[in-house]
Amino acid sequence: MGLLSIFRNVNLPTTASTVVTVKSGDSLQNLSDKYNVFISVLEKDNHKYSNDDLLVGDRLLIPNQHKNEAKPSTKPQTSKKSKTSHPKVDPQAAWNRANADAKAWISFHESTDSYTATNGQYYGRYQLDRNYLNGDFSPSNQERVAEHYVSDRYGSWVNAKAHWVTHNWY
Repeated sequence: MGLLSIFRNVNLPTTASTVVTVKSGDSLQNLSDKYNVFISVLEKDNHKYSNDDLLVGDRLLIPNQHKNEAKPSTKPQTSKKSKTSHPKVDPQAAWNRANADAKAWISFHESTDSYTATNGQYYGRYQLDRNYLNGDFSPSNQERVAEHYVSDRYGSWVNAKAHWVTHNWY
């Protein structure tokens, strides 16, 4: 039984988010695409870490993209100028998050996140050429080789995903 099965009968708040009920054929990927939210956000907010955790009838919280914005004030405006505070965005953290999401997207599309997926000469979570893995098919070696391959060929997972989207491979 998945960790989130405890949420099946819970009334989730809907003020800052949308709640959807999982239907047959739904996956984290297609829900991510439909609601324009990163898969990692769906996973984190709903404690779902694979499609195996997703069951028909589950209720998932889809975060509102604007949930951190202040609601308009119902008080009358005074003549004083108010200071607007904008949260600082750490560009490095945003870049790291974008790369992590792109890496997860590629992994899902290449092998549905399986370290043992095979397709002819290609093996594992990132469908790497078996020669690149030098006979070591362990998850840690697949991660290491994939990082090296993407860094050398594309410079980042974001760029690798952009190539994949255009050409159906990376």
